[in-house]
Amino acid sequence: MLGFSKRNKFTEGQLRSVTKLATWRAMVTLTNFLGGLITTGDWRVGLGVAGFALVVNSTLYWFHERFWNGVPWNKRVAEG
Repeated sequence: MLGFSKRNKFTEGQLRSVTKLATWRAMVTLTNFLGGLITTGDWRVGLGVAGFALVVNSTLYWFHERFWNGVPWNKRVAEG
């Protein structure tokens, strides 16, 4: 099915991890901004909350993804 042969193991490349990080963080950063804005009524607080969360959580997500990429549990190669 996805072009994998039976002898290949599926691993996730760093570019895929970065792309997933960027799309996820865009969505979460928007919600962090809106949460700060709605709570305080100040867009600057919203930006501060979103900026802080962007840096800290992106770093944590990166290490989380790379860790799980090395865990073989429940990984399968597509048959086909």
